[in-house]
Amino acid sequence: MTAIFLPSALIALLGFAPAALSNGNLLARVWQVADDVGPAVKLMMGALLLGGFLILVRWGQPVRRMRHVVSAAIGITAVAATVTVIPAGLSRGFGIALTGVRFEPTLTALYLLAGAIAGLTFAITLDRCAASTFRSA
Repeated sequence: MTAIFLPSALIALLGFAPAALSNGNLLARVWQVADDVGPAVKLMMGALLLGGFLILVRWGQPVRRMRHVVSAAIGITAVAATVTVIPAGLSRGFGIALTGVRFEPTLTALYLLAGAIAGLTFAITLDRCAASTFRSA
């Protein structure tokens, strides 16, 4: 959710998308921008994030101390791969379909930032779950 809604909020605030210019409050505009993102984008990004995070949890013991950095890198990689690979016809409201340019600098930076924060959100949530498990045991 972070990888979709964070850039949608920034896009709505900065007015990059036509949906961001519609009438209504900011939350409605953010929701509209996020809703405009094509399902293929959401599925691809979600699958890449899930796969990366499952690999990190399963085989991440060697990078345990750097889990936050690795999680952010997984998020950035998932978003970058999605921006790079997804065709314009399937990306509706995202990347190339939003601006007509695959790597528009401002939007690409927003997407990569959102990917990094999505990865950090996962790592922090994992840490909190582990801490609450140890407290209750």
